[in-house]
Amino acid sequence: MLFGADYYPEHWPEERWEVDAGLMQKAGFNIVRLAEFAWVKMEPEPGRFDFEWLTKALRVLHSHGIQAVIGTPTATPPAWLCTSKPAIMRVDEQRRQVTFGNRQQSCINQPEYREHSKIIVDALAKAVGNDEAVYGWQIDNEFGPLCYCELCQRKFQEWLKAKYHSLEALEAAWGTIFWSQTYTDWLQIPLPWATTGTPNPSLALDFRRFFADCYAEYQQMQIDIIRKHSPKPITHNFMGLWPEVLNYQQLADQLDFVSWDNYPFGNTDPATVAASHDTMRGYKKQNFWVMEQMSGPGGWGEMAPTPKPGRIREWTFQAVGRGADAISYFRWRVCRYGTEQYWHGILNHDGTTNRRYAEIKSIREELARIEPYLEGSTVKAELAFINDYDSRFAFQYQKSNHAFSYVGLLISLYRGLYDRNVAVDILSRDWDLSNYKLVVAPSHFVLTEERARILRNYVEAGGHLVMTYRSAVKDVTGLIFNEPLPGLLQEVFGAVVAEYHSPQPDEENAIGGIEGATHGIISEAKVWLDVMDLTTAEALARYEAGFAPGSVAITRNKFGAGTAYYIGTHPSQEFCSALMEQIAIQSGIRFSIDTPAGVEASVRTGSNGELLFLVNHNDYPCSVRLPYPYEGLVGGSVVDGLLELDDYGVAVLRRV
Repeated sequence: MLFGADYYPEHWPEERWEVDAGLMQKAGFNIVRLAEFAWVKMEPEPGRFDFEWLTKALRVLHSHGIQAVIGTPTATPPAWLCTSKPAIMRVDEQRRQVTFGNRQQSCINQPEYREHSKIIVDALAKAVGNDEAVYGWQIDNEFGPLCYCELCQRKFQEWLKAKYHSLEALEAAWGTIFWSQTYTDWLQIPLPWATTGTPNPSLALDFRRFFADCYAEYQQMQIDIIRKHSPKPITHNFMGLWPEVLNYQQLADQLDFVSWDNYPFGNTDPATVAASHDTMRGYKKQNFWVMEQMSGPGGWGEMAPTPKPGRIREWTFQAVGRGADAISYFRWRVCRYGTEQYWHGILNHDGTTNRRYAEIKSIREELARIEPYLEGSTVKAELAFINDYDSRFAFQYQKSNHAFSYVGLLISLYRGLYDRNVAVDILSRDWDLSNYKLVVAPSHFVLTEERARILRNYVEAGGHLVMTYRSAVKDVTGLIFNEPLPGLLQEVFGAVVAEYHSPQPDEENAIGGIEGATHGIISEAKVWLDVMDLTTAEALARYEAGFAPGSVAITRNKFGAGTAYYIGTHPSQEFCSALMEQIAIQSGIRFSIDTPAGVEASVRTGSNGELLFLVNHNDYPCSVRLPYPYEGLVGGSVVDGLLELDDYGVAVLRRV
């Protein structure tokens, strides 16, 4: 188990480094992340490099048994570069050029910025790439901002030319005859600037794909440079399930392992955190790292609440139970200056230890007890969700309803399974689906012919598929299918969308209960209403009131050896949870242990057996009835098969 913090030795006097490393060693640390924001410290002026401070810091840390993940510093170009080469500064959607003073100000497509990025990454990799204190690499930091400069426009035009080859093909793909948007020269094609109003949705979708390619190209450039000098593994720190800007799967494909930054601010719903863990595990179908784990109140201006006693432990064991093989807390010590003066970490501003340090030290001692059983173990799931980035990109420009949220819908369907402690893989590429008993693809707005074929074959072979409103609406170029919805999958679902409706906030629409599934719940129907006509499907639920009383809202269809469900609206969470639980049962999903509300159970399985993780997300104690004999490894107390968990308490048990 790798365990440590994000450390910034450049912020502190060298004589402090030994103190820090000693405190880290006492806390059981064996890993830190370094240097991802230290470009100006490494290259104080053009072409003059200073890595002596970094190698000194590595020596101090390594003498205390600690290795480092080195971050390439390209997220924070120094003032000398930004002021001497103003063309490298990115342009926002309003066509305003960003100025120096924060981070990620540069356009990753600008040749001069690319060249300076190559120079610093190459020099850094040469300097420390084979150092025994270096465990691996992190490329940049939290990729994300888009650029709308003239160079990006030209590159986008070139990207389109390579993709479509002719303006006639682009015209057919985008439907540019609408509003006289047909182009007679590639140079006429704009970006989706805010100043032009609502863009052609096909253009906007391709722009998001283009920029995802740009980031993948920029990341691969850095990976290739590091590979020349260092054999160590390479990652990038993602930001969970929520960001809508980039295709993280595309970036993950280039990496040796996936990591992400987990900040459950305030009362963040633990199901959304769990879904992010499951998404990180799904990118490469392997375990992941938490590169930044919240360990104190965060905030650049306003501060989030301070984690109560036990919460850091709660978040840590939730991550490990869902497949994290490394935990790195952000940050080691709160900085005394700069934008993140109040982004607290483990140590206080004055460098002293505190309750959070003691809690993290105790966590490490507990993890050490389960370390032999963690090796080679992972989460095994029979159920998968599909997280489709093309659909998410398209929804950025056409939400369909003001209340729609792609991730919000995914979490609504996920939550009922999470509450029953069902293991889930969230997939963002076309992995083999044959080992999954149930696949859920919420609002799969953009559907390619290949993905449609995969889903059709999956159901026909005996799989169970759930899709929802706003699915199979558009083809790969963003044009609406020239056939009734759900487009290429209407035969699989045995129904078509006869009519749809985007309800207003004050509308009252309702959906009736499903016998045996939703216990007669009459639920509100929000966000969207698909009115279904049946061909071979059966009606599972109908609208009770509002826009289309009596019309079909939810369907079930036998197709080949499998079953396909279509959910035409967004019911209440109670209804969603009951429905998904029943579908899971009918799909043959094996449920895990029953727990009270707010108590999460997850299982890691490997050659050393099965580990059950129990995490109480409640601020009050809870009891869990254990179905089998277990050996207690961490936390909790068992009396006659009943395990007691404190508020925010955790337990790790080995099945015997």
